[in-house]
Amino acid sequence: MKKSIKVLLISSFICVLASASVSCGQTSDSSSKEGSEIVMENTSSKKEDESPETATPSADEEQTPEEATKSENNSASTEEKELPTYSDIEIFKENGIFPSGNYVLGEEMPEGVYLFKADQTGHGVEGVYADPDEQKQISAAYVHFDGSRIAELKGNGYVHFSWCTAYDLSKHPEIVNDPFTSSGMFMVGRDIEPGEYHIVPDEGEYGEYAEWHIYSSINCIAPVERASGYGVEGDDIEGAAITLNEGEFLETQFCKVAK
Repeated sequence: MKKSIKVLLISSFICVLASASVSCGQTSDSSSKEGSEIVMENTSSKKEDESPETATPSADEEQTPEEATKSENNSASTEEKELPTYSDIEIFKENGIFPSGNYVLGEEMPEGVYLFKADQTGHGVEGVYADPDEQKQISAAYVHFDGSRIAELKGNGYVHFSWCTAYDLSKHPEIVNDPFTSSGMFMVGRDIEPGEYHIVPDEGEYGEYAEWHIYSSINCIAPVERASGYGVEGDDIEGAAITLNEGEFLETQFCKVAK
């Protein structure tokens, strides 16, 4: 009887130990699983916090110079296609300053005398057409000019000019247009005083192509020329003497004037 009781006690003790071992194993597995879940949550949170703006792009994600240039050109092309709105044109008319573009003469761009000042390229173009597609020219010429140009715009048509800004001289007498420092077109009495002057060709290879013109009228359709000189045609243009009268217009190319 005592032996049976002893065997029973030993068996019970072994069962208790086995049960405790199983319980500990389950607890360890549960703790390990919870720890893994915490690590995964922290990793996921870190990825979410790293936004596209702050994340460092990989080498594969960076744009090549060609792609960057194409992107910039597409952006510039979109901007170039934007035409002035009605409110823009009203502001241009009120201020008397018109950026490069096409304008309906008499409506979008009032009649008057305008100074066209070339942009940083130093060159501009200007002309008047009977149609908005620039197929039927009605001005004396589609003029490529250096520095500046003055034109009297009147009548009907479409004014087109590029690489320059147009100033209504009735609103902008302060705009500087200096014949002593650059080529262009100049109003006698405004940009240069009446009197005697001589021509100074530009230095370098283009100096031999210097030319000058004096106009008594600059109507855009039929300007009236009073005198002219062309170095390329063999004229002795260097030091050529010219006389300017009040109200006339002097045009120079590859040359300047001096007293």
